[in-house]
Amino acid sequence: MKRLIPSLLLLATFGLFAWQLTACKRSPTPPTEQDAIAVWRNINRSPHYQDLLSLKKTNGQLERVNGVEEYTLFYQAKIRSVVRLGNTPAGTEQTYSSNYPFRLTEKGWLGPDNQVYPAH
Repeated sequence: MKRLIPSLLLLATFGLFAWQLTACKRSPTPPTEQDAIAVWRNINRSPHYQDLLSLKKTNGQLERVNGVEEYTLFYQAKIRSVVRLGNTPAGTEQTYSSNYPFRLTEKGWLGPDNQVYPAH
């Protein structure tokens, strides 16, 4: 009887641990700052009017919309113009804030540039 109670307790603990490993669905990791840089470069590749100096992720929001996981990555980018645009001479540096929406697919996160970025 003295051995039975610790054995049952050990079995219950192991069962709870195994249940936690197998029963919980984990959501994939969200897109990273590097993914946002790749999106910016893909979108601004042609025509090439600006160079990206830096891009920092400032926030992110994961939500389920119509049964689909979506992640909005908010960022702040610093750019330099390569050519004269309107009244802005070439070489002008600007900082702006914006966001990129990503949608979860079977292969990873689909970015606004229609490229899939694997969940890390």
